[in-house]
Amino acid sequence: MNRGQINNLSRTLCRAVVLAALCLSPSQWSFEPMAGLHVTPGDIALLLAAGVWALDTLVRRDWARLWRLPPWPHWLFLGCVAASFLTAPDKGAAVKDFAQYVAYFMVGSMLFESFLREGEQCARQALAVLAAVAGAVLALALAQYFGGGEDPLLVRGTFGNRNVLDGFLALALPFCCAGLMGAPNNAVKTFCAVMLAFGMAVNLSAASYFAVALVFLCMAAAKGARWFLPVAAGLLLWQNAVLPRLPRENDIAHYRSVALYDESGEPERRYPEWQAAYSLVLTHPWTGIGPGNYQKQIGRYYAQVPRRTGPAEPDTQNLYLVLAASLGLPGLLAFLAMLAYAAAAALRGAAGAAPEDKRWQARGTAGALGAFAITAIWHPLLVRGIGLPLVFVLALARCIGQAESTDGKQADRSPAHL
Repeated sequence: MNRGQINNLSRTLCRAVVLAALCLSPSQWSFEPMAGLHVTPGDIALLLAAGVWALDTLVRRDWARLWRLPPWPHWLFLGCVAASFLTAPDKGAAVKDFAQYVAYFMVGSMLFESFLREGEQCARQALAVLAAVAGAVLALALAQYFGGGEDPLLVRGTFGNRNVLDGFLALALPFCCAGLMGAPNNAVKTFCAVMLAFGMAVNLSAASYFAVALVFLCMAAAKGARWFLPVAAGLLLWQNAVLPRLPRENDIAHYRSVALYDESGEPERRYPEWQAAYSLVLTHPWTGIGPGNYQKQIGRYYAQVPRRTGPAEPDTQNLYLVLAASLGLPGLLAFLAMLAYAAAAALRGAAGAAPEDKRWQARGTAGALGAFAITAIWHPLLVRGIGLPLVFVLALARCIGQAESTDGKQADRSPAHL
């Protein structure tokens, strides 16, 4: 086997394991190799991909990729996590969260960006894998939706509950919205339409459902009246004529997922906890209580806020309050900077001079980040199963923005601009 064949084999293997990590990431199933340590298939695939990526770098001698580090918001965020770690009461829990953040926002970011830089074909492959995995998740969620049982939390796909599933849908469905309006062929458009309909049917979280609907309306408005009016009319009919007649009365489920009070007139648990979290932020504004320490420390900050006993619905916290309470306000701002940096890059691609068959990817990426940001107000979406897909979307957004900047520079050098 000659040098060229070895390089091609190494490149192919590296691409395969990176795609495998993306494929296995949307799941919260885990095993416990030691007490308190939960490992998912996505975690193992990410670790394997990092090793193969390092080997591929040695084989191909592509030393330049070692300097393609994540952008400054990632470093700022991890720096805030490290500073907060020093003040954490439970260092063991802090170590696990810090390691998870490094794995996602440093290792995962470098792997995905390196993969996407290989060419447009790689971006299409990654989106195809994400679409296939989202389709499998939706198929399972549909079976759970029609399979009986009244608890909406059990419509969860491959995740722990409906709130995490719907956070994943907030990342995935905007790509379907964009593909429906701008994909290059009718087969892709049909697939996107089916995925969007099924996704909106099993989405029982008002935050995620209306975030996706808002993103869909914004994309349609950007395309003009011929798209906005049919989309708006379709969403109105869906909301008022279809959802109330579905087996789980989705409109009522949406209402209950964000209601201030339960059926007995007592305040829902999520909002008193939000107030307690804000009280924690006021007490520890600079470094928070430490990564991984939120759940153990939040009970001390309820003060006069009523705190009900018994089991609570999982994943109803406000992500931004959780981050501010855990990492301090600097950590929250650094996380918002990561989202804003990537969203701005995606918007540059969506508004640029790229062909229409590439603009829909940019619109889908920007929409996914917007829907995620809205949904995170009601659900703490920086969890296993969503963290790695989020990192992929961030990397895709940056690559889209960089490609648009490169195209713009090349256009400026053309004879027409001299």
